[in-house]
Amino acid sequence: MKLLPVGRVIVIGSVNADRILRCPVLPAPGETVLATAATQGFGGKGANQAVAAARMGAATHLVAKIGRDPEGAAALADLHGAEVETGGVLAHPDAPTGQAIVMVDPSGENSIVVVPGANAELTPDEVTAALTRLHLLPVDVVLTSNEVPAECVRATAAALPAPGASGGTRWLHNTAPAGALPEPGPTGRRPLLVANAVEARQLTGAATVTEAARALLRHAEGTVITLGGEGALVATAEGLTALPAPTVEVVDTTGAGDVFCGALAARLAHGASLPDAAATAVAAGAFAVTALGARGALPRPADL
Repeated sequence: MKLLPVGRVIVIGSVNADRILRCPVLPAPGETVLATAATQGFGGKGANQAVAAARMGAATHLVAKIGRDPEGAAALADLHGAEVETGGVLAHPDAPTGQAIVMVDPSGENSIVVVPGANAELTPDEVTAALTRLHLLPVDVVLTSNEVPAECVRATAAALPAPGASGGTRWLHNTAPAGALPEPGPTGRRPLLVANAVEARQLTGAATVTEAARALLRHAEGTVITLGGEGALVATAEGLTALPAPTVEVVDTTGAGDVFCGALAARLAHGASLPDAAATAVAAGAFAVTALGARGALPRPADL
């Protein structure tokens, strides 16, 4: 049997300290709600995605920025414990580590407020330097999101090597929080886009998820739209693939999209096709909502 080469997952993203509040209901504008419990955790889209990819068996590197504070030190120790390589995680001398306040209701729905802190201080030069040191390979997957400055996403696109006969390094971009779609880099490399249904419609103005998937595909190598408990929709040049989700008891949806992206990147780095990788990611996202917190339930391959 011929063994396929295995790539790395390299995440350009954010690191946060999370404060998680269990609430009887999510507060409406002007409403005060008494939380029933409060816990501390670790988050940030980049860190969550990196830990999820590592948990799925991928050699994973994180490029990010934290503060020189106790929260940053604790987040870094947590990443080390998750076997994420942190040579690209820099400490800002003044800005604090990013923070997130996560409110969760009894059905598992959440509202989140993020204070970017040091995440907003990551620079394009630092991203370029980190990717240069890592010597990107054709089997690697680079994962970006919109929780870092847009110029860092552009720097990532510029650092990607030109596509070769084997396709070259893959670029996976999570559109959360919804903003402008990333432009191709100077080599013409386009991203694989991951968006949830709300983001997909916001980005395209399309009335349906199917129309949004086709519209996003015009800007991407491929598109995956996550649909919560209904699974995901994959759009490629070959057509559309609907992927159902398993039924689970939902505790907290926080971080499920990040786990989806991390698992998707890990499977792509191991040579899976986009539809096959997305099917694994759907199962990983379903597993993730069964416990409280962004990393309360991180699956290993055997769990799926």
